[in-house]
Amino acid sequence: MTFATRARAELEQVILPFWYELGIDHELGGFHTCFDNRGRDRTAETKFTWSQGRFVWLLAHAATLAERGLLTADADQLTQWAVRGAQFLTEHTIRPDGTTRYAVHRDGAPIEDGSAPERSVYADLFVVMGLAELAGRTGRPTDLAPARLVLDRASADIHAGTAPTPPYAVPEGRDALGPHMILLNALLVLAQAEQTLGVESSGTRQALAAEAAHVMSFRAADGTFVEMRRTEPRPPDVPETQVDRHRVPGHAIEAIWMVLAAGELLGTDDHRTSALESVPALCALAWDPEYEGLLRYTDAAGPTRPAGAAEPTPYLDGVLATWDTKLWWVHSEACATTAIAHRRYASEAARPWFERLWDYTLRTFPAGDQGREWIQIRDRQGNPKDEVVALPVKDPFHITRNLMQLVELGAELDSAGRAPHSAR
Repeated sequence: MTFATRARAELEQVILPFWYELGIDHELGGFHTCFDNRGRDRTAETKFTWSQGRFVWLLAHAATLAERGLLTADADQLTQWAVRGAQFLTEHTIRPDGTTRYAVHRDGAPIEDGSAPERSVYADLFVVMGLAELAGRTGRPTDLAPARLVLDRASADIHAGTAPTPPYAVPEGRDALGPHMILLNALLVLAQAEQTLGVESSGTRQALAAEAAHVMSFRAADGTFVEMRRTEPRPPDVPETQVDRHRVPGHAIEAIWMVLAAGELLGTDDHRTSALESVPALCALAWDPEYEGLLRYTDAAGPTRPAGAAEPTPYLDGVLATWDTKLWWVHSEACATTAIAHRRYASEAARPWFERLWDYTLRTFPAGDQGREWIQIRDRQGNPKDEVVALPVKDPFHITRNLMQLVELGAELDSAGRAPHSAR
């Protein structure tokens, strides 16, 4: 079975049916995503804007694939669900100043008891991605207006260093890769939508090129990426800290395919060589030699607990507590990136990493008789961990997006007369 065939089967038989059945709030609009890690129980009715925006994106993109014959689904129904989800977002989460609410009650009412942060720039940008993808799907350029409003505010705040980043506060004096990577992703989706709609903006393209360059500026000499670099040079008499030395290989691997896609859209290969060379370096940095799979966080020198002097911050507390977990999004993003690097850009160094990662991911994350859909959070040995990561949700985004990327890659290879190689 080719990787594209297996990816499509996983989408159609396991993942999408779960979300069609349990994720659509037919009564009040928006989506249910607060499920336990095993997908057996709904744990809350809170609607986190972060996941609401992602859900709109995935429905709109799945509808496009269904229309192309790459998924077996009702494209019109998927589009209708996405439209209703976008209405929920615009009516209940977007503020006049271009920021979004971090979360709302099931009916869209604001959460005013202090139990949730006011805002996260990540939520802002996932709203942009959902609305932009849907606008491209429905063919209505006017629907891009709220996406641009939110994007402009988020971009300005990220570059000013004032963007709030719950649930992971960036330590003071640091410029973090994560917000720039998500900004790059939002700009890419917006630029793609504008291209589809025939309303391409030089401003969007310029911002996309600049953000791709900014993301690549986090690349270290060894091909890996610094996650949180200092905004001012480290004094010679100050030792490296654990924040200095820690790495988040999954973030960088995810960013690679975005940089490559941005280059394709812009018609440039400025970063292609260095991005492709980083793929095996990042996989090797994170690969667990004892239990296989990719570690969530590593030291700059390899797949171990981050070393260095202590730097007490809530962010670092989370890093040290979860560095050796195995997360669904790290692996699905790595599968997509290595497949794209090998099959679209002829990177032979990426091929063995794709085969290794694809095999591990399919052996490890699908729930089987342990739950429903995929079990997204596992310990170092691969056992389910009944806890949450980031938001208290079972997120529908990464698995779906990355499997759709593999389906699309397979179709691209078929049309070019280059069949996807078989992989379990």
